[in-house]
Amino acid sequence: MALPDTHDTVLEAGSVRARLAKVYAEALLAAALKQGGPTAADAAGEELSAFVADILDRDAVVSGFLASPAVGKKTKAAALDAALPGQASELLRGLLAVLARNGRLDLVRGVAAAYRQLLDERAGRVRVKVTAATELTDDQRDALTTHLAGMLKQEPILDVRVDPDLLGGMVVQVGDRVFDTSVRTRLSTLRTLLLDRGSSYAVQRD
Repeated sequence: MALPDTHDTVLEAGSVRARLAKVYAEALLAAALKQGGPTAADAAGEELSAFVADILDRDAVVSGFLASPAVGKKTKAAALDAALPGQASELLRGLLAVLARNGRLDLVRGVAAAYRQLLDERAGRVRVKVTAATELTDDQRDALTTHLAGMLKQEPILDVRVDPDLLGGMVVQVGDRVFDTSVRTRLSTLRTLLLDRGSSYAVQRD
């Protein structure tokens, strides 16, 4: 699998890291599609996400070790061989090998996220973060999904989290767009409005 040998400096902004992660993700997608089409592309995404969830997210020591600039490349390569399951695909091994060779294993999570986004774009899907005051019922999920599908013209994939501090309503985030219908926000807005009116009234009396 041909993957980029690009480096960037520690001082460069996070957006540069995100773009670099996307470059690796695009290279992985191209290799997967060439190897076995959409099925192979989906499988590569699932395998990469599983590596992040089962190895990096579960063991902070391993994650820190692989990302540490103080650890040599050969040592990291040996650790990866030990960490990877025997059935790991050539695509995953190739990606991690290139990242290790370039001193970029700290980008694995970013590459996984960028790869998932590329797959979503190809399939017409969009990830939607939903924060609600209580768990949503199946009917509420279905209604929200239908509403968002009509509004976004894409298939929404809901990631629902519960935050009782919202008091009621929900916050829906699609990319950079946020739709906030929570009771907490309404109360905060009302409180600000009342304080502004109170200040205006005090000024008028003075």
